[in-house]
Amino acid sequence: MQTIFKLPDSLEDDLNKFRENVERFGKGEISAAEFRSFRVPLGVYEQRKDGTFMLRVRFPAGGVLPHQMRTLAGVSRKYGSGVLHVTTRQDIQVHNVELEGIHPALVKLYGAGLSTKGGGGNTVRNITACYDSGVCPKEAFDVTPYSIAVTEFLLDDPLSYRLPRKYKIAFSGCAEDCAGATLSDVGFIAKKQDGEPGFAVYVGGGMGAKSRVADLLEEFVPAQDAHFVAEAVKRVFDKHGDRKNKHKARLRFLVERMGPERFRTLYEDELSKLRQKGLPPLHVRDLPGPGTSVPKNGEPPEEGFREWREKNTTAQKQSGYRLVHIPLVLGDIDAGTFEKLADVVEAHGEGIARTTQLQNLVLRSVHDRELAALHRKLGELGLAETFSPIARNAIACTGASTCRLGICLSRGLSCAVIDELTHSGLSLDKLGEFNLHVSGCPNACGRHPVGQIGLFGAARRVDGRLVPCYVVQLGGRVGEGITRLARGKDVVPARNVPAFISEFLHAFAEAPQCPDFDVFLEDGGRELAAQLARKHGRIPSFEEDKNCYFDWGSEELFSLAGRGPGECGAGVFDLIEVDLASAREAVEQGRLFAATVLASRALLVTQGEEAGDDAEALELFTKHFIDTGLVKETFRKLTEGGLSSASSGNPEKTFRADAGDVSAMVDAVQKLYDSLDPSLRFRSADDAPASQAEKEAPDNSAPGVKSEEAKVDREENLQGVTCPLNYVKTKLLLGQMAKGQVLAVFLDGDGARNVPPSAEKDGHQVLSVKEEGDRWRVTIRKG
Repeated sequence: MQTIFKLPDSLEDDLNKFRENVERFGKGEISAAEFRSFRVPLGVYEQRKDGTFMLRVRFPAGGVLPHQMRTLAGVSRKYGSGVLHVTTRQDIQVHNVELEGIHPALVKLYGAGLSTKGGGGNTVRNITACYDSGVCPKEAFDVTPYSIAVTEFLLDDPLSYRLPRKYKIAFSGCAEDCAGATLSDVGFIAKKQDGEPGFAVYVGGGMGAKSRVADLLEEFVPAQDAHFVAEAVKRVFDKHGDRKNKHKARLRFLVERMGPERFRTLYEDELSKLRQKGLPPLHVRDLPGPGTSVPKNGEPPEEGFREWREKNTTAQKQSGYRLVHIPLVLGDIDAGTFEKLADVVEAHGEGIARTTQLQNLVLRSVHDRELAALHRKLGELGLAETFSPIARNAIACTGASTCRLGICLSRGLSCAVIDELTHSGLSLDKLGEFNLHVSGCPNACGRHPVGQIGLFGAARRVDGRLVPCYVVQLGGRVGEGITRLARGKDVVPARNVPAFISEFLHAFAEAPQCPDFDVFLEDGGRELAAQLARKHGRIPSFEEDKNCYFDWGSEELFSLAGRGPGECGAGVFDLIEVDLASAREAVEQGRLFAATVLASRALLVTQGEEAGDDAEALELFTKHFIDTGLVKETFRKLTEGGLSSASSGNPEKTFRADAGDVSAMVDAVQKLYDSLDPSLRFRSADDAPASQAEKEAPDNSAPGVKSEEAKVDREENLQGVTCPLNYVKTKLLLGQMAKGQVLAVFLDGDGARNVPPSAEKDGHQVLSVKEEGDRWRVTIRKG
């Protein structure tokens, strides 16, 4: 059986253990947290819908063989949604797999030489490469074999699956850096020195809530030493990465913290040790290459062939051969279509399909005489569409439709934007190879930091209701020596984003700088975008226009339900951050009453409180934060003034306050939030240790005590309390108890599903979840 890369030797044992863990999890013998710690490094993620999972199948350099395409299609049809999804890291995902289907699906994939191992968690992730490597006229040499060889080298090492955080590597064939080496943890850019192949190496790049462009680590290393470099960096990461704070654990934060020179010293030390071990050079295998056969006669072209050839194919460096682009709408392809496409791949070009970082597919080494036949076959599958570049290049992550971390429905917005542009009368081809990147949250799976227009999902609160919004960033680009992150912080409600982008791009198309977007931004484009963001940024009241309170593609009011790892605890911090972000923007916009109320509301959830209206938010903040001395007494003037204005018809007009004072209150609440510990208590680093009573409290978890027989120390009825407040109250109750004591809470059905995993994540032990009539009884031992 032909395969692209050799699977790790440990994979068969992993699959057997996975089957055992699925059975144990189903029987309640292991917790959700224990099961998660095993399945995520195997590339199995829980989705937004409870009980469904995503399998992320890795493809080094994006290469997938026809027989593997058929297996993927079969797995998706039998166990998943029937739709396959190509990611920006050249993986292919199977969605909506139920618990019982995970193991048989993984076994089927294994039989075809495919694996999800390392597709998630703190592991070496899929190693990417330029999709046109080997056929690109600009490349120094073909980097595909090196991407695959380094994959094989690293995946055999157990350490590659227990790193401080994910470890991403990319190989680019030239300085254009199509694979994003300058934005990866480690990036290799092909060079030649005295005729010998090698790489410039970059380290410490990455995209996310705090993106960073990589630093140059090596000007040139021989190509056969690429595995030494990747391994040496990995070992520095393992020894010095931050395992305590996952938000500061990525390699880029380590480089930032210690500085490039200190990192280089540690790297060189590890590299020296590896060389002394006498490891062999990198084992690079030959792969199927560009075609050499020349068909005798080609088919006559059909209607639309000339436009398709012009827009969907590019010339290779091999004379007479072309690379064929197969655009996928937001990376999706029906399993049945994918299976039929396997026959086409087998019959044309090099016999391999390649996934791209733009979530599309390409076929390579298709001879000119084959193009008409290929066009006909792709047309029969609905894969010969000739989209404008902005539509073909648009990227969107899966967003809140399936992802636990998603805030907004990024795919719905992307479709809405493309539809708006298509019907706007704008000549989209005039924009050139323009790109639009959309992420459903700040984590950058949609690569928004490098989009010419980048958007990431956010939420804001208006009159007590949540509104889906996007932060607009402009001017991202990638290239060795010129990589630049998109910039901007203007916020536009999701419903207004298509109109905002349409108006902005109309202005760009009519500007003399078009199609040079960078020059356009420098010559007033950023100022124009800010003006348009203000114009489209107004959020009407719910009574005035309900549409702004619904996300694109959703028939339900926008909420953060389901965000985080299926746990109420995650929602607590989400809501606090929404209120604080909304408060800061309200100050900037001069809405001082709204800012004061939002700041007052932000931390009430930590006290187990939920304000019904603006006046109650101000009263509760005064009671829990000003009266207790958690914030300065000087802010009482603001809350009292707010209370006086709350009952007026126009509180913004009647509220008298200084913007600096309101801003100081928002900063004080932010500082207090930053001091919040996982138990929702405000502590400084020098707080007293646990009390003597807590130390001496009986530990019901002592050996010999069965969990179902554990004595309940406290019992509370939390029926009617919604998520996340039900878990907040549970946390507060646990905070009043000693380690080892047992709490029983009565919850509604939603609480019974969400509170237990939250408790486990916080280190407590869930002893039982039992239905009792119209309520559920959950018992938790404090950890």
